[in-house]
Amino acid sequence: MKFDKNKAFPYPVLRPHCDDYVDVEFQTTVEFAIEQDKISADISYALSSEEILEQIVLGNAKYVSVVSCRDTYLRKVLSSNTGEIKADFDVGSLRGEVRVDPYIVVTKNIPEFKSQDINSEFGKDAFEFSPGDVLAQDETQVFYFDRDMFKPVTSVFELVKNDALSGGEWIVGFEEDHVQIQVSPQMKDSIDGARNNKSNQVILLNSLYFAAVVQALQKLKDGGSEYEDKRWAKVISGQLSNNHWDISHDAYVLAQRLMKYPLMLLDAYVFKGGDQ
Repeated sequence: MKFDKNKAFPYPVLRPHCDDYVDVEFQTTVEFAIEQDKISADISYALSSEEILEQIVLGNAKYVSVVSCRDTYLRKVLSSNTGEIKADFDVGSLRGEVRVDPYIVVTKNIPEFKSQDINSEFGKDAFEFSPGDVLAQDETQVFYFDRDMFKPVTSVFELVKNDALSGGEWIVGFEEDHVQIQVSPQMKDSIDGARNNKSNQVILLNSLYFAAVVQALQKLKDGGSEYEDKRWAKVISGQLSNNHWDISHDAYVLAQRLMKYPLMLLDAYVFKGGDQ
């Protein structure tokens, strides 16, 4: 059952955009992480209704999340009587659009349920629930799976030589599947020779690559329809979507988030003189 704010239930259900309950909430946080041979899911639930929480503690209801992937025909039901679920998936089982639908579902008969937070329009009578009934539902969360979307965003950038450039001049090209950071032949040799040092890598990350990521984001902010089929655009857009970061934010702010705040690395490896 997908989330539909216009759907009417014959009994009160705690969910967003609905006034069945007053002043309480049910919220779900979903995080995926990709490893060498698996994808791990970490799902956590926040529930402020004491009466629904009591039913979970009594074993009459459970937190449930349905993970589904249209491209691989996967549909997996995860459940728990705690506020967190951890699960692993084969790398090949999640591809393309993946949806997570969170609920609190009745598992045993509840003959008499009352809550002071239920809208007074339902009256004062108690409700009877049967196994399978939904006590709470959160909005569907949608993720887009591609191995590159779990790699550092700089994986879709490449440093290339441009014979037309000289000295410290550099340009960024967006016409290929990878964003091309083009530098002079001499600079390309210097950078290649310096990359085996961690401090030098961090400096490059905070200079060339940070500026290139900002510019790529700005291209997408300005419309970006001409780049929508490019690999770099799909990966950046997917990472923004998976983290629920709105493209309307300033490009330099999004770049810091996507690059996991590279200034911290500069502090650790350059300002404080560390290396490894």
